[in-house]
Amino acid sequence: MVFRQSPYELHTIDARGKERKMLANTFSRFKRQKKDKEIQASASNPEESVQLGSISKMLSASGRIGLARLRKYAEENEKEAFIKFMRQPVLAGAAIQAGRISNQEATTSGEMNKTQIFEPSITNPGALAPSEALRHAIYPMVKSEYSTTTSSRSFTIGRVDGNDMIMPDFAISKKHAVVNLKDGSYFIRDLGSTNGTMVNASRLSKKPVKIHDQDVLSFARYEFIFLFPSSLYKMLNEGKK
Repeated sequence: MVFRQSPYELHTIDARGKERKMLANTFSRFKRQKKDKEIQASASNPEESVQLGSISKMLSASGRIGLARLRKYAEENEKEAFIKFMRQPVLAGAAIQAGRISNQEATTSGEMNKTQIFEPSITNPGALAPSEALRHAIYPMVKSEYSTTTSSRSFTIGRVDGNDMIMPDFAISKKHAVVNLKDGSYFIRDLGSTNGTMVNASRLSKKPVKIHDQDVLSFARYEFIFLFPSSLYKMLNEGKK
């Protein structure tokens, strides 16, 4: 027995096919328009488009990028191409200040969730211990996909999720510091952290301070160097010699 579809059924199937095709075309057109707007925004306002670079695809959940991977990219590309790829400065790990974290004996969940006080070494104040792991920590100043701050011009540093740069150490406050981009310059501000933020060994108040290429930034016991892409490129190429 052969079953034939009625003209009504054929008409319905044809209509549904046309509807799906129209929806697909509309969706495709919407994606093209959205992409065009992003490109236009990037060209007209570079400060608002700091997150559009492909560097963001190479970041870990904490906001860092592998040094070996970045060095390989620097080796394979000319300086101009590298700068264009990076687009934004980075925080490059340098050293850890000697000292101890207090209240390490805390056992309750509430105590363990608090920021611990960092006590610098009394016998050798200001001493820095080079850390191989920290030297491999490069944090591009790119907005995290999971950041709780909406402004693309701010880059937050802290211990917990929701920051753009996450440092899971109890000497680091949950919301430790923020770097803001304003009129092409970068300003850092401490967010009332327990152990403080320093620029070139000077502790910050809550007032924003302008930072420059190769400035040394310290968060609690961790020391980083603020590098523009050109300085980072030089550092990576010097490191391979």
